[in-house]
Formats: sequence, C-alpha cells, structure tokens
Amino acid sequence: MIVLPVIARELRASARQPMTYYVRVLGAGAALGACLSFGMDQDFGPNMGGELFGTLHIFVFWAIWIFVPFLAADCISRERRESTLGLLFLTRLRGKDIVIAKGFAHGLRAATLSIAVLPIMAIPLLMGGVSLPVAALSTLINLSALCWALSAGLMASSWTKSRVGALMGAVLFAGLALILMVATTARLAFTVTPISLVNSSDLSFLEWCGETFALLGGNGIKEISSRMGSPNWPSGPLPIGFWRGFTPIKIPFGFIGHVSWMVSELAVFSLLALLLAIWLAGRKTRASWQEKPPSVARLWWAKTFCTPRLWTSLLNRWMQRKLQKNPIGWLEQRTWSGRLVTWGWLAVLISVYSAVLTYPHFFREEDQFHSAMAWMLAGSVALSAAGSFRRERDSGVMELLLVSPVNEWGIIFGRVRGLWAQFLPAFALLLGLWAYLSHLDYGVVGDHHSNSFVFFTSSFLCLPIIGLYYSLRFRNFMSAFISTLLVGLLLPQILPGLLAYILGMLLPGLDLTIPTYFHFTGTSVVVAFQLILTLKCLRSLHHRLQNRTFSFERTAR
Repeated sequence: MIVLPVIARELRASARQPMTYYVRVLGAGAALGACLSFGMDQDFGPNMGGELFGTLHIFVFWAIWIFVPFLAADCISRERRESTLGLLFLTRLRGKDIVIAKGFAHGLRAATLSIAVLPIMAIPLLMGGVSLPVAALSTLINLSALCWALSAGLMASSWTKSRVGALMGAVLFAGLALILMVATTARLAFTVTPISLVNSSDLSFLEWCGETFALLGGNGIKEISSRMGSPNWPSGPLPIGFWRGFTPIKIPFGFIGHVSWMVSELAVFSLLALLLAIWLAGRKTRASWQEKPPSVARLWWAKTFCTPRLWTSLLNRWMQRKLQKNPIGWLEQRTWSGRLVTWGWLAVLISVYSAVLTYPHFFREEDQFHSAMAWMLAGSVALSAAGSFRRERDSGVMELLLVSPVNEWGIIFGRVRGLWAQFLPAFALLLGLWAYLSHLDYGVVGDHHSNSFVFFTSSFLCLPIIGLYYSLRFRNFMSAFISTLLVGLLLPQILPGLLAYILGMLLPGLDLTIPTYFHFTGTSVVVAFQLILTLKCLRSLHHRLQNRTFSFERTAR
C-alpha cells in the first residue's frame, strides 16, 4: 500500500519528538496522582475498587478530550507552513492517504497515553469490585472518545495553515464533536435509562443528553459499579438501541446488557464519524495544498466582520492609550483575533447561561455547571499564556523587546497585565453570576462557593505567570501547555494531601488538622502552594530573560 511509507515517515518523525515520551510519563504520573489523591481521601478499602475505577475512567476520558485534539491539530497545517505538502502530492498519494497516515500516527501517539495508564487502571481491578462488563464499557467509551477527538484534530489541521488557527479550530471542533457524541449516545439510549438517577421515564431529549453525559464522562461508571444487580434497575425485553426504529425484535437483556449494546453501537458510529472526518479532511487538503491568494468571499468576510466599523475613534484612542501605558500588553490585543478572545468568552458565557437557566433542574446541578465553566476558562488562560512568548520568539519580536528600554521585569509584568486584561471581563462575569445565582438559590453564599471563588481567583492571577515561564522553557507548545496545567492547577491540589500523607506516615503522632477557626481550611493550603509555585516560576522566568537562556531562532516544526 502506498500509504504505508507515509505512516512510517510520520512514526519516525514522532519518535524524534520528546513530546511523544513526555505525554506518556505525564499521563501515567497524573493518573498515579489521581489514584493517590483518591486513596488519601477515600482510603483503599476492599470494596472501593469500583469507585477508584470510575475516578480513573473520568480522568482518562477527559485527558483524551483535552490532549488528543491538540496532538493532531498541527499535523497537516505544519506541512503547509513548511511547504512540504506539495512534495507529497507529487507522488501517487491522494488527500485522504495523507490524512490517514497523519491520523494513524497521531492516533497511535494518543493510544500510548492510554497504554501508559493501564498499569494504574489495574489497581482497582486487583482491589475488586470491578466486573468485566464495566471494564468493557469504560474501554469502549474511551475508544469512542478517541475517535471523536482525533476527528476534531484532523479537521482543524486541514482547515488552516497557522498554528494558532489550528489550535483554536481544534478547540471548536472538539466542542462540536463532544456535543455530537453525547447527542448520538442519547439518541441510542432513548429507550434505556443509562443510570437510575431519575425515576421518571418522561424525559426530554436534552435531559437524556444530560443523563448520557453523566454516563460517558461523569459518575456513570461509578454508579454502574456500585449498583450492579440492583432490583431497581430497568430490565426486560427492551428494543435494542438504534435498531428499535427498524425492527420489532426485542431481546431480553438485563440493564447492563442494554447499556453494553448501546455503547457498542456508539463505538461503531464513532468509527464512522472518524472515517467521515478523514474523507472531509482529505478533500480539504487536496483543495488547499497550493498557496492561492485570498478569494473574493474571504476578503469580503474579513472586511465585513473583522474590520472595526462602529466607534472607531474610541477604539483608536483606547489602543493608543494601551500602547503608551503598556506596549508589551498592547502586543497581545493589537489584532482583532487577540481581542476576539475577550469578546468571544463574554459571548459564550452570556449565551450558555441564557440557555441553561431555562433548564428546570439547573439549580439542582448548579455547582457542577459553574465549576465546569470556571475550569474551561482557566484552561483557556493557560492556553493563551503557554503560547504567549512563543509567538514573539518565533516572529523575532523578542529580540527587539530585549534591546528596547524596557527591562526584564517590565516585559514580564507588561505581558501578565495584558493577559489579565484579556480575561478579566469573562472571569468577573462568571464569578458574579456564580455569586448571584448561589445567593438566589441558598440565600447566602456558602463556604463551598467562597472556597471556589478563592481558588479560581488565585488561578486567574497565577496561571499567566506560570504559562509565560513554560512558553520560554519549552520549544514545543504542547509541553508548555501541559506543564502549565499540571503546575498551575493540578500540583497545588495534590501536594498538600501528599505532604500530609507522608508526614502522617513518618510521624504518626503528629496532629496535621487545621484549626476550625480558620475560615478557609483546605483551600488556603491549596492557594498557598499555588502562590509558592508561581513565585518559583516568576523567579525562573526573570532569570531566563536576564541571561537569555532560551533559543532565539525560529523553532523547527
């Protein structure tokens, strides 16, 4: 097959990238950290295998959705930037052959992440409480998520040439793919209650989507493990998934049998979605491999939707003021795409909250929704910060900044202030809505909400500094992004419990409890560790800028 040499080429190129190995180590380390965190919180009891397996399933599911689209997002667009895509088309290769080779290589890279986590996943199996059907369900769900996430990355990479556009496209396509995956599962499961979280069978399709979302990436696997064999679960001759509309055949499966059949159908539909994405990406790659001037339609779109038309004098005065006060931060918002991040997040928050407030059970699941939006916004801050100084280093602007009258601290805090200003409106709106709706529901803002406010406010202040350090520390964007997430969000939550666990083992008589008169107990410790890590990154960032200990040349892609 003509595609096999291209696959071998991609695998050799991936083998030369340190990121290929860092992902495995980081994935296994993060899974081990999640396992230790569960053990310190719940203890490794004899009947806790199902709970631990469900926790690890959630970790693997969301790790696939976070990392796989970014791993594949720049595979084709990089070939276009390096002008090597045309060389591939000089052979007998077709567009879909190139996409198949790219997808296979990056899918294998993503699969190694799951393989690295397998030894950790074996711990709950050895503890007991995890049946073979539950393990098969988790495997099929994660394989389906891998197909959808890889489809998102390939589509984003084939649609643009720039790295930033490919990464932003990966985020958009991944969100769309997740919605399609949940909707497909809900349609397949419309006659089978995934989890007995509700007793009513008169659920709307949107409510079914919420139930299936809990099965795929929430506590569904935990509930299945803990409630297997319960007499309250639905059983009997229910129609089988997708085929209920085509045949009157009913097979007397139990509940777990129906869910297994439904998830098997989901895996088939996910594979078909991946094949469709490969076909579409192949057509787009074939049509865009030659560099052509912008079309009339593209110029019209850019002029109509990307050119300021209202209050232009006010915008010019505002940008001139930012240029005079903070020229380093002005670089972050000088283009319409940089300003789009601010207004885009405001539009997303307003649209999403306007939609979910009509959901009848919103206040029952309010905390989870607020937390999910805050985590996504924090991830967006980490994404922007991890790629911030990289753009200046690749374009040559960093050399100009270092010979300008602005010193190293001015460069650092100028860019940090620019990132804060970019995300401040969205964070202020989110925390304001969170506080208002919590007060509307409970009458007061409880300690749980106050702890969340403190943690996410601290994350908003610290993530830009941590991301800027790793944008200079690593040449690979994914390494910088993953390190920012781990150091800024994950390590501060793991280190306090791990330190207390180690001290408790070494000094059994030591009392590590925090006095109750402290208002914020666990959150204060987490924020303290977050600030310590931020100060360490800030000092290292200044040292690197002062001693020029980073590469100036354009990185090899």
